[in-house]
Amino acid sequence: EIIKKNVQEAIKRLYERQLNNGGFMYWPGYTSANDWVSTYAGIFLVMAYEKGFAVNPNVINKWKAYQRNVAKSWSPSSQRTERRYYWESDYQQAYRLYSLALAGAAEQGAMNRLKDVSNLQLQAKWRLAAAYALSGKLNVANVLVFNIAATVEPYPSYNNVYGSYDRDEAMILETLVLMGQDEKAFEQAKKVSKNLSGANYFSTQSTAYSLMAMGMLAEKLSGSIGFELTLNGKKQTSIQSKRAVYQTAIPTSPLKGKVTLKKLGSGALYVDLVSRTQLVDTLPEIANNLRVEVRYVDMAGKAFAIDKIKQGADFKAIVKVSNISGTEDYRDIALTHMIPSGWEIFNERMVSDYGGASSGPRGNFDYQDIRDDRVLTYFDLKKNQYKEITIRLQATYAGDFVLPAIQCEAMYDISAQGRTKAGRVTVER
Repeated sequence: EIIKKNVQEAIKRLYERQLNNGGFMYWPGYTSANDWVSTYAGIFLVMAYEKGFAVNPNVINKWKAYQRNVAKSWSPSSQRTERRYYWESDYQQAYRLYSLALAGAAEQGAMNRLKDVSNLQLQAKWRLAAAYALSGKLNVANVLVFNIAATVEPYPSYNNVYGSYDRDEAMILETLVLMGQDEKAFEQAKKVSKNLSGANYFSTQSTAYSLMAMGMLAEKLSGSIGFELTLNGKKQTSIQSKRAVYQTAIPTSPLKGKVTLKKLGSGALYVDLVSRTQLVDTLPEIANNLRVEVRYVDMAGKAFAIDKIKQGADFKAIVKVSNISGTEDYRDIALTHMIPSGWEIFNERMVSDYGGASSGPRGNFDYQDIRDDRVLTYFDLKKNQYKEITIRLQATYAGDFVLPAIQCEAMYDISAQGRTKAGRVTVER
């Protein structure tokens, strides 16, 4: 039920992001479509519709018309001569054609034109092969990727395809599954599995495509799941499921005990025991290519101490995020500013443009989501640049409260993370 609710909410949100031309904007309020996001969002809607979710057919039809128009008018980009960006246009087109094939509206002419482009990038070849496989043209798909690599070299995160080597390797796995190359797919799955288990942080695109590709492989190759679960010597359940993955909750009383699983039937069964608990945040500050600093001022702009605040006091938090990498530009940085439960956020946008930041649609950030207990802000940050985000606050409720750490990260680059140290604050009557 939770999954169904989340999917339906995502569908509703995407309705709000669709433009009149059928494409999708990245952030609310934008007036132009984002090529990669338009394809990504459309694929989600098509797959949701196929799974039986309530998706407005008019939304999908408008999207297909947009994709067809862009695909037909596409031509090899002049950027292909630039080492860093030359392949992005090709990759965008291959992904677009894949999405149309997935939606049952393959553009064969545009697919053939892209296939004939000289020096077509590795990732674009694999995506185009997936489009041909979905169109039933396995021979063409096989020729397209014959004897080419299934491993992607790392590349800069500042790109227009929201890409990374691990995301692209997951896409290659999906293509191998679609092509029916089960043995090669299983070998590719080992790479994807290693990527998933080896990263201490995973970008949104990498997570989505890795899980989706692994799920496709599991759905095709795995048999049924059968096991008996025993807790502290007492049999809890006996499961026979045709699904590739099964999840169940274990009673938390008593808090300690022994969990035993007995496999029923043949085949390998992989088990994870996941526990959750609430811990005191004692982690240190982090400044991995991004540094986060915060200062507090009163309404006149003077330094303001937050360790003990009088109830009803108004003040501001000024969060400074700096790109300290020295070499890299970062796009789509997510700043998560959570506040103590005794404070309240004034829902007003107080933005100052510092550090030579280029102004976006809303000043020095691309999008800001103000909620009851946190402010989520998204922006790009070039090397040696910093930006400051100002939030007005009020000490509303008396008591002793946790001061959460303020965190930021590049959504598509695991190497860029920063956070402050958590603490405690008091609001006095």
